[in-house]
Amino acid sequence: MPLVGVKKLLTQARRGRYGVLSVLGGNLDMVIGQVAAAEELRAPLILAFNQEVTPQVPLELAMPMLVNVAERAKVPVATTLDHGNSLESVLRAIHLGSSSVMFDGSTLPYEENVRQTAEVVRVAHALGVSVEAELGSIAGSAAETGAPLDDEPESAFTDPVLAAEFVESTGVDALAISFGNVHGTYRGEPNLDLELVREIFALVEVPLVMHGASGLDDGQYPRIVEAGISKVCYYTAMGKQAARDIHRRLDDAETDSAVYHEIISWAIDAFRADTKRVMALVSCIGTCT
Repeated sequence: MPLVGVKKLLTQARRGRYGVLSVLGGNLDMVIGQVAAAEELRAPLILAFNQEVTPQVPLELAMPMLVNVAERAKVPVATTLDHGNSLESVLRAIHLGSSSVMFDGSTLPYEENVRQTAEVVRVAHALGVSVEAELGSIAGSAAETGAPLDDEPESAFTDPVLAAEFVESTGVDALAISFGNVHGTYRGEPNLDLELVREIFALVEVPLVMHGASGLDDGQYPRIVEAGISKVCYYTAMGKQAARDIHRRLDDAETDSAVYHEIISWAIDAFRADTKRVMALVSCIGTCT
């Protein structure tokens, strides 16, 4: 299918009140498994690349790979740069063919976040590319995949009134918000303020995004989507599950002489299985419009 932008996928998701799963595609094994799951369930998918998570994989190789796979998928698939931190980084992704970019200015003072985000939007929209931005502080680094983290204090949560002002001032196509979600691994019981999500949803016309969706009970995902989240970003738990699956197979006496191409096959199977599991919890499964 033709490569689609995040704006198109998420606008439909917001209207239909379902979620679109966004997963990190750091190599071909991951992406083949992830897209296979989406095709099996007939659900849309977003393939994201995060340079911090896979620093040895050049963006110049990774993004064309994601675009190539997305264009050959049998379901709508968008590509995006995850947590780009400069106009230069998002322009690189755009020039490499990505249909969407995320500019993360959430660590900047509010006025500077608005200024830089608006400039990214101006340039990206001129090139036909969707833009996601972030407002509020989500605990943990965007590259965090291991060490437990404390929950983010409420003072860093996204302010609903500022969110509406930010969207109006910047023209972004989607907004990542902070409501107790944590990059990487949660410490203790996750404390998600879904009422805050509902407040922001009521004031903001663009789709809302959740980063840090790993490690939740399965029953929480439908409630997150019902509250107003349209894009669910998920990786850490998936990456850990894939590592466990591969480790288990390597420990098996029958695979004592495993060859690397077998490990590739196991990785594809692992990413397909977990993508399918989480997608079934958040997305529309064969009924997306």
